[in-house]
Amino acid sequence: MSLGHVERFKSERPIIIVHGGAGAWDVDEDTRRRITDFIEKLLVESYELLMKGSEAVDVVEYAVSKLEDSGIFNAGYGSSLNIKGVAEMDAGIMIGSVMKAGAVAMSRYVKNPIKLARIVMEKTDHVLIGGEGADELAKLFGLEKREINESINRRYKDALNKKILPPYYRKNLEIIDRVISLGDTVGAVALDIYGTLASATSTGGIWFKLPGRIGDSPIPGAGFYADRNVACSATGVGETIMTISLCRSIALSYRYLNDLYKATVESFRELEELFGGNTAGAIILSSLGEIIMYYNTKGMARGFISSSLSKPYVNI
Repeated sequence: MSLGHVERFKSERPIIIVHGGAGAWDVDEDTRRRITDFIEKLLVESYELLMKGSEAVDVVEYAVSKLEDSGIFNAGYGSSLNIKGVAEMDAGIMIGSVMKAGAVAMSRYVKNPIKLARIVMEKTDHVLIGGEGADELAKLFGLEKREINESINRRYKDALNKKILPPYYRKNLEIIDRVISLGDTVGAVALDIYGTLASATSTGGIWFKLPGRIGDSPIPGAGFYADRNVACSATGVGETIMTISLCRSIALSYRYLNDLYKATVESFRELEELFGGNTAGAIILSSLGEIIMYYNTKGMARGFISSSLSKPYVNI
């Protein structure tokens, strides 16, 4: 039996779905309203780009870069800090029509990791570049440097003062979520007017991770994936998502089941049998306009807009 919450829709293209992470989302009403208003505005802007003929990959990059810049979510400017108090950021992007992907891991320099991931995809022969190499590439292409986020630094120090620093973060994840009160990974999937799918994911990773830890977000097939039939962006505990290659698992199941809802539930059932609930969420979009938003945590900031809606659907 699935442990999660699932929403399913069917719409005409163009479509864009975004998420601000699966997690505790223990926030007050004012914060909740600020988040939903931000997502709604972002969806409207992204949809306008799609309607003007922008390609899916351009729009998912745009949406994720705005989520990174917001400081609201655990990505880009709002990235979490590792055990040493340093932000190490991961991101990945993929175009479904040509099965081309780019990703970065452990970047400490760049303001928008998703923009650097696209440079890896389009300007290099590689798929994933990490650490100092990623930061050198960002400088080479003139990408902006991430500024210090004093609010994040205060949250880090507050957590230390509460003495919740874990020997390893998995067992203390719920406690950390309540103290930090921050969203998780961000992502977007889109289907453009040409019928092409794309996916993008970005994250600061889990709070108090060990230096050098890489999650699922920059791993094609795990934290992000797109082919001709499906686009997926995942969020949650990266170690669980990587273990079953969640996004690729959903895509393969869809190929055989020909039902996006069933494919998603089957893949999450496998994840939950192995690791239990409170582990992950995902947004999934098919080339037929099938929309699935699934999470087994307390909440997931999420929303979508399409030609079938008069205004965006947004929820947490």
